Amino acid sequence: MNHREQLDTVVAVLRDSLCADDLPGFYRLFRSTDLPFVPVTGERDPREVFRFCFEILHQLGGVSPAVALAVENHYYVTSAIATFPVDGATVLDERRRSLVNAIREGRLLVANTNSRVHGKQLGTVGTYAKRSVDGYTVNGTASFTSLASEGDLLVFITRIEDEGPAVFAIKPMQDNPSIEIGPYLFPSAMIDSDTRRISFHDLALTEDNLLIGPADPDADQLFAFEMAWHQLLIPALYLGAAAAALAEVRGFLRNTNGKDGRPLAELDGMVVDVGRLAIDYRSACRVVLQAGDRLADVQRLPADVELLSVASDEASTAKYVGTRCAEQVVSAARRIVGARAFAGGQVLERLSQEVMFGPLGPDVGAVIERRLGARALADRSFLDPWW
Repeated sequence: MNHREQLDTVVAVLRDSLCADDLPGFYRLFRSTDLPFVPVTGERDPREVFRFCFEILHQLGGVSPAVALAVENHYYVTSAIATFPVDGATVLDERRRSLVNAIREGRLLVANTNSRVHGKQLGTVGTYAKRSVDGYTVNGTASFTSLASEGDLLVFITRIEDEGPAVFAIKPMQDNPSIEIGPYLFPSAMIDSDTRRISFHDLALTEDNLLIGPADPDADQLFAFEMAWHQLLIPALYLGAAAAALAEVRGFLRNTNGKDGRPLAELDGMVVDVGRLAIDYRSACRVVLQAGDRLADVQRLPADVELLSVASDEASTAKYVGTRCAEQVVSAARRIVGARAFAGGQVLERLSQEVMFGPLGPDVGAVIERRLGARALADRSFLDPWW
């Protein structure tokens, strides 16, 4: 089957798996297709990779944003590692290529965590690594790990004591005695994202597990590049939810008659209301797709560091606009359909519960507003080109 046929099959199986409460069955099928591994197959144009991932996540998000969020975690990490345009034959490039090969050849699903925890101070990291004779020993707890019970390989950020942040990659993730996969973080609305708390208990790692360390001059650029990918792909899945909500509205208005016996879709007010929603949805999609093009402009680092800065801002804007639009469209669709939106098996019930998580991460709205607001008020004129 080609990718389109595979995607159609995967989406259909996801619907069935949700009804049967059998998400492991969905992941078995997903892992057996080519879809998870396109980002790590060959030297691909990042623009092509982004458009591909956008479509996959958009379709899955129309069925369940929660499941699509778990898949998004695999896609943004693999895409960022596979397309990171480090210049020259550096140690990082060798490690990056080795990891890409392992994911492709082993057909591995990738989970990840930034080791953040819920604490009294924002940004608190709950894990740490100590240097040992043979490498590193990692301990601590991370609150947010999506795809936790399905991931084959774990990529995570932690802090090496007295040094700084580092990225490690380990497998196997499952049945590893040093990794405790804990309870669901979201026990109801987003349970299908498989987001769990995980803990490390004297996890022994070698230098081969290190992707990038605090002394590597490319570290900050890799972190920024990976975050840009994350910010770009998050709105893709939530805009898929918006598209599915509009499809439900279309079906409802075309198949439901008013008291005059005419379909509600013929009412001018409904035509105008749906038109506004469609314009908002299309505009948000365009913002996200254009931001993906900006990230693809980053061809060589560190030479293109300024382009990376622009792409990061565009990715933040895309995440902000896309997730807010998706939440607003789903809410408006729910109001149009009315109480039957919560009838048994109605897709709008699931979308309503899950789409609200879009604006909450990775960067919350206030962080993006403050960062872009500070730049807009800086010395450079707001009328100067920013692209």
